[in-house]
Amino acid sequence: MPESVESEVRVRRFRTRSAGVIVLLGTALTFVSQFLQRRGDIPRGDPVGVFEHVLGTPWLVAALLGVLGVLCWGVAFTTAGRTLREPVGRAVARMTDPVMVVAVALFAVNYAHDGFSGGMLARRWVSGELEAGAAAGDFRVVEVLVGGISVLSQALLGLALGGYALAMLRSRQYPRPLSWLGVVAAAGWFLLGSALFLRLPWVSFELLLPFTGLATVWALGVGITLLWLGASDRRLEADR
Repeated sequence: MPESVESEVRVRRFRTRSAGVIVLLGTALTFVSQFLQRRGDIPRGDPVGVFEHVLGTPWLVAALLGVLGVLCWGVAFTTAGRTLREPVGRAVARMTDPVMVVAVALFAVNYAHDGFSGGMLARRWVSGELEAGAAAGDFRVVEVLVGGISVLSQALLGLALGGYALAMLRSRQYPRPLSWLGVVAAAGWFLLGSALFLRLPWVSFELLLPFTGLATVWALGVGITLLWLGASDRRLEADR
């Protein structure tokens, strides 16, 4: 095997295995963050209830894990896109990269702001530094400032993951049922995130949760497939 080709194979194998490990790490961090924060149980519209919920969970730790998880996804999926052998699929993945970068940046800012500000307001309220009325007012200010970033990041993250799912479907390197699961989950994530941003009356955050859950399962499958592909490349190189 020519040295240039051998070097290319090694780089592709390194990218594939690294992306697999990182996407699994990101999926684990995302799952733990969601489990700890229990966002589906947040009493929306009730600031005091939100403070009680925040104080009853490791809120700041969970927010940090959420940021690290989505950063891992950003690194992993942009790397995985470069390992696709089919030219059109690889091009679709490269076109999706800027959307993923913006989505990850917005998601990280949202989780950092929401996590830190919400946690600090809850602590100041329970310590008596803020009266209930003042704490509720500050909470509504934070909610207004963070709300737009939050739902936009959800929509863009769904769009980005959908782009990678389509690229993987086109490449045929991944099981087709797995790729279709990613397409459906990401499409639902994007559409409902967009509906939340548009403030459509029939949509709520709770409707988004099944699709984010499916996308997390898909990401887990992608990570496992990437590790398998990396191992397959290693065996093929050894056979040569």
